[in-house]
Amino acid sequence: MAKPVLACPFIGLCFLLSLFRLSGQTPAFSQFHVLPNMVNPAYVSAVRGVDVHVAYRRQWGQLQDGFQTAFASVALRTCRAPLAFGLYASDMREPFFGYRRQEGGVQLSAVGARSEKFSLHGGLQAGIGQHRVNFDRLLFSGQLDPLFGVQGSPSTYFQTDGSRLQTFAIAGGVVARGQLGWRNAALPASLGFAVHQLAGSRDVSFLRLENTQARYFVLHGSVTTPITAGLLRQNVLYLNWLGRFEWESALRRGTFGAVAQYEAAQLGLLYQWNRSPLSARNTHALTVVVGMNVELGDNTRCKLQYAFDGTLSGLNQSATGGAHELILTFTFPESCVFGNPNRPKKRVDCYHFAGKGYQPFLN
Repeated sequence: MAKPVLACPFIGLCFLLSLFRLSGQTPAFSQFHVLPNMVNPAYVSAVRGVDVHVAYRRQWGQLQDGFQTAFASVALRTCRAPLAFGLYASDMREPFFGYRRQEGGVQLSAVGARSEKFSLHGGLQAGIGQHRVNFDRLLFSGQLDPLFGVQGSPSTYFQTDGSRLQTFAIAGGVVARGQLGWRNAALPASLGFAVHQLAGSRDVSFLRLENTQARYFVLHGSVTTPITAGLLRQNVLYLNWLGRFEWESALRRGTFGAVAQYEAAQLGLLYQWNRSPLSARNTHALTVVVGMNVELGDNTRCKLQYAFDGTLSGLNQSATGGAHELILTFTFPESCVFGNPNRPKKRVDCYHFAGKGYQPFLN
């Protein structure tokens, strides 16, 4: 089984093309539950072995050349300490306006507390990158969100002569993961908060601009309901209820939905809104999520997730062409660094729900 295991990462690299967002924003995928290390660096310490994530998103394919987003991350724990390390890279691109934002960095996370039904994680990340845009073709004056259109005032980073800007940014977050009890059932749950562009998020190029990027806040949570009634007594169906709220400068977004998981397959719906979930004058979108898990040898899994965003108001479907997402997650056998993984040790591990056939997302 060695050849398929080695081939799986190379398949994922094929999706590392390029990506985009026409503002100073942090990259955001509709399937945020499949990319926990991107949402919150605290999730890095929740890994058991080696986790690799590769993601690609194509938006507004019928407008000019469309927006493209790519992201990759890897996380690995230590053997004798409650620490884990991660690396990440992102590339955002829109060819027509010549916009491109690239960033790469490191992540450090630790398990602060742990019991049989609870674990608390904290994490930090630091990244360097560069931004650029072609001002000769930049026709709009506000922040442009790929899903919801123009939002408020433009980023201060774009009020320059179009030169490349080198940046340095720090982010931090905390996540509580545990098991809730309800009617004799164990419900995996999580709640987390992260702040991106926390410190140092300013131009570090020779231009020495004084402008800083707006802070990007994310509040997220999830709870999973196992269903074992009727014909499903032997095989458990899990309903993963997910929520995410984001705000950055003039942008406000929210996502809520559920993903059903049965054996090796997932199917779900996510509802996204801008500003307010109840106002008909705001723009909204519905995301359909499908996925499957593939076993590759002993304890090695490959998860494939696809999603399609369809707009419900504002920019209609015929104008934008919607958005497509493809995400691959690779989970390799338990391993660690800085120590002997086979040697008996007293290492603080994090909480993991042990339900039959359960494949966690954020929990």
